[in-house]
Amino acid sequence: MFQDLVAFVAQLQCTLLDIHTLLDYVEILHPLLASPPSKPVHANPTWMGCFTRNTKICEGLYFVGVPVWLVHNEEFIPLTMNIIHPVWLTFPDSIVRVMYSERGVRKPFPSIFHGPGSLLHHYHTHQCYEGTLAE
Repeated sequence: MFQDLVAFVAQLQCTLLDIHTLLDYVEILHPLLASPPSKPVHANPTWMGCFTRNTKICEGLYFVGVPVWLVHNEEFIPLTMNIIHPVWLTFPDSIVRVMYSERGVRKPFPSIFHGPGSLLHHYHTHQCYEGTLAE
């Protein structure tokens, strides 16, 4: 039952964040992307930002105020690109990996997908909660 409740709350939070993101995109980003500013807009500190390997996407998002990280080898970055702070990618050791348990029995959530992520994979692995809260 506890695992079902956790999954339900997580699904609700995910859906609400998707709606909030879509509204921010429609109200703020789409107008800026349709007519890009001549100089960069200040980054919105409430946005998480994104990672990209494409330099054109990186520059476009930077100019409209999206925090963006370019994941690229240094030798392939154009000389015209403004790199504020280069960062080495490392494994985040501070993340706690806990298994959910019910009455002392471990019940981890199954992995839905293994491999590189993309928007297409997000849609294919995104599934609505199908459990029941009343047993």
